[in-house]
Amino acid sequence: MIEARHLKKTYEGRTVLGDVSLRIGEGEIVGLYGPSGIGKSTVARILCGLVRPEAGEVFLDGQRLVSAGSPYDRRLGRAVQMVFQQPHAALDPSQKIGAGLWELIRVHRLADSRRAAEELLSEQLERVGLSLPILSRRPHQISGGEAQRVCLARCLLLRPRLLILDEATSMLDVCTQANVLAPVRRETENLRGSVLFISHDRALTDRFCGRIYEMESEILKEVP
Repeated sequence: MIEARHLKKTYEGRTVLGDVSLRIGEGEIVGLYGPSGIGKSTVARILCGLVRPEAGEVFLDGQRLVSAGSPYDRRLGRAVQMVFQQPHAALDPSQKIGAGLWELIRVHRLADSRRAAEELLSEQLERVGLSLPILSRRPHQISGGEAQRVCLARCLLLRPRLLILDEATSMLDVCTQANVLAPVRRETENLRGSVLFISHDRALTDRFCGRIYEMESEILKEVP
């Protein structure tokens, strides 16, 4: 479904990605494991269009998503959504949580009536372990774990082909991690989408993912 070929990226003369390739099939949950600061998030940022590779290319369903010589295809890239490691940075600090989610539903026409939108929003919040009162709060009024779940709910509303979770449960305790990841697995199966789960926690990666890539020394290798 998505394939990255021979990606390279450097920052200030330091090679972060030397020759990185990976593939994720339809419906797969694939792990990307490695210590903090090794370049896992750079892979994610290339896949979702925040960083452009200096070499290599990425394909989504056989169509070029980005390459060193061509810009990111934003229309195609809507199918790739990412929950960031620092979720508060992805939320508008001046906007109530509910206003942001309502705007998303309106702009992308995710419901054909107000009632349908209310039901959709309520169901999605419940799936990630949140309740309706959070809609009246602003980002600075919620915890890091709640912000992660808001961002997850927002991404799932768009029914992505690829959902990238970049340390997206790092602020949650073990029990809450399980409660949040269970609906991600169900949604993935229902939508026939895929997940790239990025983590430095090998035990959690083993539990959640069907296949795992390990990052070391600027490259990826698939774990047997």
